Amino acid sequence: MFDLLWELDSDEALRANAMTDAVAWLVYDLGVAPRTARAWVRATRVMAEVPVLEEAFRLGAVSLDQVLILARFVTSENVVALVGLCGEVPVGELAAAVRDLLAVPVAVKPEREEPVLHMWWDETALVLRGAIPGADGVLVESALQRLATKAPLGESDGLYREAHIRDAEALIQMASESLAEDRDHDRATLVVHVPLEALDDPEVSVSVAGRLVDRDELLRLACDARLQPAIDDPDGVTIGIGRVSRQIPAWLGRALDGRDGGCRFPSCHRTRWTHGHHIAHWANGGPTNLDNLITLCGWHHRLIHKDHWQIQGNPNGKVTFINKFGTPHQPVRPKFPPYHHDLLMEGIERVANHHLQRLEAVG
Repeated sequence: MFDLLWELDSDEALRANAMTDAVAWLVYDLGVAPRTARAWVRATRVMAEVPVLEEAFRLGAVSLDQVLILARFVTSENVVALVGLCGEVPVGELAAAVRDLLAVPVAVKPEREEPVLHMWWDETALVLRGAIPGADGVLVESALQRLATKAPLGESDGLYREAHIRDAEALIQMASESLAEDRDHDRATLVVHVPLEALDDPEVSVSVAGRLVDRDELLRLACDARLQPAIDDPDGVTIGIGRVSRQIPAWLGRALDGRDGGCRFPSCHRTRWTHGHHIAHWANGGPTNLDNLITLCGWHHRLIHKDHWQIQGNPNGKVTFINKFGTPHQPVRPKFPPYHHDLLMEGIERVANHHLQRLEAVG
C-alpha cells in the first residue's frame, strides 16, 4: 500500500489518475478517513527520506502504528534510536517516550474547553475562526467530511477540488439546509432593500442582511425563496413594502423532484441540497412551471449564476448546459464503474504479493 502511495504521490501520476493529491485519492476514492489519509501520506514521504525507517518497516521491526507515530519525529540522525525505542515501550506509550527522548515540549492543554467561533466581515467575505475541542470537534469534522465527499467534481477538469474548498461548500450546505427547514416565515423570508432611484437599473446592487449583493447573486438566492422587496428613499428609510412572491409550491416541487430525480447538471445527480432553478428567472417574467424549472444542487446553482452559464432546451426532455464561452458542456471524467473499488484493491494486492515474494526470496 505504501509503495503504491509513493508511486502515486507525484505530479505526473496524479495527473494521469485525475487526482489533485494523494490525500484526496485516499479520502474520496477509497473512503479513508481524512486524518488517517494525511498520516499515511506523511509516513510515505518520511520513509522515502529516511530509508532506515522504510527498511525496518519492510522487515517487520516496526509496526504500521509505530511508523505513523515515528513519522512525526524521525530524522536521519535519530532514526536508529527511535526504532530501538519501539522494542522497549508499548505503542500506546511510544509518542510520550519519543518526546521524552528528544526533549520535545508537550503542548499545554487549553484552559477553556468550550467551543468558540469568531465571525467578522473582511470586505465582501465572511471570515470564520475558532476552535471546537474534543468529541464536538470530531462531530463537526465528520459531518463536514461526509458532505464534502458528496460534492461534485470540477466541471472543467473533472478533478476533485481541493479539500478546503469542499469543506467550505459542506459548511454552506449545512447552513442552507438548516434555513430551508425553518418554519418561521419571518426569519426565512428574503427581504431585499432596493434604492428608489435604482428600481429600473438591471445592474443594481441590493442590500441583503445588511450586505451588498450583486444582481446575479440575488437572482440565485431568489430562485426558490420567499422574496419581499423593500423600497428605500435616498436617506435609507423604507417607504414601501412590495408583495411577497410565491416560492415553488409543494405539489409542484414533488412533480419537479419526480421528473428530475436530483441535480440535472451532467454527471452530478445529487439528490440533497437541491434547488428549483428558474431557467427564465421569475424576476424577468419567467413562469413557475415545469417547462421553466430545473433541479440543480447548490454548487451547480451557484455555477450557473456566477459564471453566466445558460441552459437550452425544455427541461421536460433533453437540456444542454452552455458554459460562459458558449461551448456545450461535456463531462470530462465519467463516474467510476461499480467495480472500480475492486480493481484498486486488486492492484494493491498485486503490489503486496510482489513484495512478499521478494522478502521470501531474500529470506
